[in-house]
Amino acid sequence: MQLTAHAKTIVPLLLAETRDENGEIAPIRPENQKILHYFEHALDMEFDVRRYPLPRVIENIGKGEGMGFGLSKNTERLKTMRYSDPVFSDFVWVVVRDDSKMEFSSIRDLKGKSVGIVRGIRFGDEIDSKRNVLFRVEEDQPQNSSRLKKLLSGRMDVMLVNSRMSNAKDLEAELNKYLSDKNIRTEIQVNFGVKVFAKPFLVDHIHFTSSIDSAPEVINKINAAITRGRKSGDLPALWKN
Repeated sequence: MQLTAHAKTIVPLLLAETRDENGEIAPIRPENQKILHYFEHALDMEFDVRRYPLPRVIENIGKGEGMGFGLSKNTERLKTMRYSDPVFSDFVWVVVRDDSKMEFSSIRDLKGKSVGIVRGIRFGDEIDSKRNVLFRVEEDQPQNSSRLKKLLSGRMDVMLVNSRMSNAKDLEAELNKYLSDKNIRTEIQVNFGVKVFAKPFLVDHIHFTSSIDSAPEVINKINAAITRGRKSGDLPALWKN
């Protein structure tokens, strides 16, 4: 008797693209690759990964092209998208030039500041309501180098950085090493670095999403896989490895 190989369901998965200093699309972060592989195995499906700029990811999910991953939640997106339970959480950190006199303990400390944010990123309704009201938004490209150059030159006061890192000093060391390795500073900026405030701006919960008009079955299966993975410890283990 000849056995027929099981054909896995192919699911389009839309991810926001990030680009390196040369403008090339950067690879998916290894920790996110592990998460996607976990869900492919848990759901017995295969993701057809499609990379777009973030605004197009949001638009195309709403149109039903496929599922999304890596998006936080707000009221505007809930009009067009169905969300899974949180898969993990990113920390959003406040970064300034290391000679800045600014202090940060709450969003009120951003009053009157120009704040660099990746174009299309949203941090929930409360913070969205403060954009260009309490603080000025400087939307920019997803690569850190673009915003770091503007921060060092004084063209923005603050940049917000999403990171899985839970310790500000670890991110600060990584960003300053990045500045040196990529030779981003100009001659007059050579003595400047960046500092990261100890308190996160917020904790940003990250989800899978689908069109609000799509059937809920896949999201329900993802939620079940999240529950199983947390109970078994398999999902938390991915954050550590």
